[in-house]
Amino acid sequence: MKNFILFSTISFFCLASANGQSDTTLHKPANIVFLLDVSSSMGQDNKMSLLKKSTEELLKILNKKDRISLISFGNTVDLLYTTSSYAGPDTIVKTISKIRSKASATNINGGLIEGYDIALKNFVTYGVNHILLITDGEFVLNNYSKQLVKTNGSVSLTGVVIGRGPEAEKAVRYITDELKLKVITLIDEEKDVKKLTELIGRQ
Repeated sequence: MKNFILFSTISFFCLASANGQSDTTLHKPANIVFLLDVSSSMGQDNKMSLLKKSTEELLKILNKKDRISLISFGNTVDLLYTTSSYAGPDTIVKTISKIRSKASATNINGGLIEGYDIALKNFVTYGVNHILLITDGEFVLNNYSKQLVKTNGSVSLTGVVIGRGPEAEKAVRYITDELKLKVITLIDEEKDVKKLTELIGRQ
């Protein structure tokens, strides 16, 4: 899957300065919720490493105007980190480093409920409010979760599908065809993470 449609609604990433370098002081205030799949399948094929690396790279372009939250979903849904004034990547990167993919279930509906709850509590007026749903395989939203997505248009939801194979392809199709949402696929740690950050820098 070569569909690298990345967060086009996140127009706050206007980072080009006069000399062409990134300038994180230019973007609008952002409220970003990272919603991370920690099911056991995420422990295969270097997926957790890619998840952590891509999240850490995204954090580097955020600043103290931004509100950041990190939620994991597996057997349970856990709010791992939240702040109304982002102080840098150290604390959240340390939190990410402790995440283990060991859950036997994927409670994605519970994760979305928590994700929207946190996103709405931290809502930034005249800013950008976005949930990044990061997973590696097929899932189905129940009717309540679908309604959350449909009725909370002020909070954007983007699917980030990690890895390759039939389950990942089904997830991409479900996100794009059924939910009508944007998606990015992450497969190669070097190429895709670099492409991800480059694309964000050009928004």
